[in-house]
Amino acid sequence: MSEESIGGGSGIAREHRSDDAPAYLVQRTSRLLRVLFLKVVDTTETGVTPEMWRVLSRLLARDGQSQSEIGAALFRDRPNTSRILNGLEQRGYIAREPDPDDRRRTRIRITAAGRAFVAERAPLAIQVRDRLYEGIRRKRLDAMRETIREIEENALTILQELEEGVFEPLEDETTGSDASSAKRKRKKKKKKKKK
Repeated sequence: MSEESIGGGSGIAREHRSDDAPAYLVQRTSRLLRVLFLKVVDTTETGVTPEMWRVLSRLLARDGQSQSEIGAALFRDRPNTSRILNGLEQRGYIAREPDPDDRRRTRIRITAAGRAFVAERAPLAIQVRDRLYEGIRRKRLDAMRETIREIEENALTILQELEEGVFEPLEDETTGSDASSAKRKRKKKKKKKKK
């Protein structure tokens, strides 16, 4: 499949090959990685989900984040974020504290038990991660990260446009530099709208 067949309603959509669509491959890989994670962390014993692990990892990197910061990073709404945090709190892995600067806000802190849990399981998680990326050059991983971030940015923009009722589909012939030009125009419109 050529690069030109990806955009503008051609290629995948016309060939009816959803099993080869990038979005399908990302979703399938995501599900497989979730199953792998559940084995690594031994969730039958701990009950810790991938989302809980991400919260603990984020808190190790920067402790004391607010619930809204954690929810935004996980792409979770307030009720789901609360459920994840409640599960961690019940296990004794996090503690909630009032924000000294704003009593309406709560800061989330990782506890000694939370640090110990991550420290106990991190070595196997790191070994599995290293095997996962075995044989893949750093340059290709960086390109994949960049591509996934671009897709994520596009998805967020499309979601917002659909919610606002201003979605603009690409022309059928729009590919390559024309697609980049169309994207720049949409970004300019978005900036003007914010002003």
